[in-house]
Amino acid sequence: MSSLTAKEAFAKLPQKLHNFFIKYPPRPFAQYKDGPSLTTDPDMNPFYHTKNPDTGKWRGAPISRRRSADLFKMAKKFGIEDLLPPVPRKFYEEKYDNKKWMLGMTHPASAVSKPEIEEKLRKRAEAIKNMDKIIVAARPSYKKLLKKQKEREPKWF
Repeated sequence: MSSLTAKEAFAKLPQKLHNFFIKYPPRPFAQYKDGPSLTTDPDMNPFYHTKNPDTGKWRGAPISRRRSADLFKMAKKFGIEDLLPPVPRKFYEEKYDNKKWMLGMTHPASAVSKPEIEEKLRKRAEAIKNMDKIIVAARPSYKKLLKKQKEREPKWF
């Protein structure tokens, strides 16, 4: 068995990954920035958006999120994901290592006791029953409207 040289191994990569590494070669010790940068910056990360220092306008990332995901997945398949610049999205194990599972069960949003709920529902039902009185107290003209509604009700029911 003969061992592959770096050139031979590089030639066997998929075409998309091959073209990416030609345009953005792997750098030792992660010299790509881990975030947005200027368009003139030599350490610009192709997965993040950039700012033009002359005009002050932002440009989208040269490599879209979908393409970055494809590149990352292909690189992971070949075991060379460490050679890629830092990716803004998290994939695979990284995504689940720091996830807070079942947060709603460990810290419920509102833990109201049963007697409190019953008291609240009782007050609500009472307020609905006395709604006309409350409205008349706030707006006296509502009394005339109630009177007209009673006159319109059919009396033969």
